[in-house]
Amino acid sequence: MSIIVDNISYIYEKGTGFERQALKNVSCAIEDGEFIGLIGHTGSGKSTFIQHLNGLVKPTEGHIYYNGRDIYEQGFNMKELRSRGGLVFQYPEHQLFDVCFGPKNLGLSQKEVEIRAFESLRLVGIDDNMFYQSPFDLSGGQKRRVAIAGVLAMKPDVLILDEPTAG
Repeated sequence: MSIIVDNISYIYEKGTGFERQALKNVSCAIEDGEFIGLIGHTGSGKSTFIQHLNGLVKPTEGHIYYNGRDIYEQGFNMKELRSRGGLVFQYPEHQLFDVCFGPKNLGLSQKEVEIRAFESLRLVGIDDNMFYQSPFDLSGGQKRRVAIAGVLAMKPDVLILDEPTAG
């Protein structure tokens, strides 16, 4: 699944006294199988940029294409986009912790949902005895891994991680 970011700009609180430019004329192409790292100072727009990749934020200017289709054109299936592009947020406490949530929303059987959850939790190194533990009892790093597992359980084509090594 190719991603093309075409000259996007984004302004927070446009038209107010608090207006600030987060992105200005950003373009890139990400092809299937590529690993991309994005680095920059705090406040440089990294999180804003990745939120554009699955349609959580709409650019002030420019376009984003998945497999040649503008994600903001009329009739574009945003739900399908978000199931194909898994986003793990910078702060795991902002992410839903039910690892089964995504697969359930894909309409999978209960058995398949549970298998995917089990496999993804093991993949990120969560011990079996922690599978049913409250997320409030987990460390920051464990919360991050559970958030990643929740996205992996959906088997996305693209995995987008915001500060994956934090915690």
